[in-house]
Amino acid sequence: MKNILNYKYGFYLLIVILIGIFVIDSIEEDYDDDEITKAQVKETVINFFSSIEIGSELDTYDYITEDFQLVELGGPYTLDEFWSLIEASQGDNIPVSRNWDLSNWTISIDDESAHVSYKNDGTFVTSINGEEVTTNPIWLESAYLVLDDDELKIKYFQSEEISDYLSN
Repeated sequence: MKNILNYKYGFYLLIVILIGIFVIDSIEEDYDDDEITKAQVKETVINFFSSIEIGSELDTYDYITEDFQLVELGGPYTLDEFWSLIEASQGDNIPVSRNWDLSNWTISIDDESAHVSYKNDGTFVTSINGEEVTTNPIWLESAYLVLDDDELKIKYFQSEEISDYLSN
């Protein structure tokens, strides 16, 4: 009789363990490796800016979707349209360096997308008639990022320069 009871309790114990394994497995599926993190959002935005620094070897298209839109200076623009606008506005001036300091991050994450806003302090050095001139524009910016083939990429980017508002 004692053996029957041990088998009975052993059977119940086996059932409880199996249920536990299934519950843990389903929880792990809900929190798999494809979950977007705040660190990934920051890294994607920072890499985007690093890719557009002068002399960068990073490919900007690795950080944006095929239907990327940028709203700044009256846009929306594709990335190529935006660069054409910048080139036309520079005339004979030669860009020497571009750097950005991003701060005050606010990040919201959903299942397959994220929204980020931040302050961007830029430092641009331009050669104008052979003399280097430094400007320090400040922007408030936001971006909408999506998973694109399991890679986090920027789909929509909005930037508003606020330098003039801060100097008044």
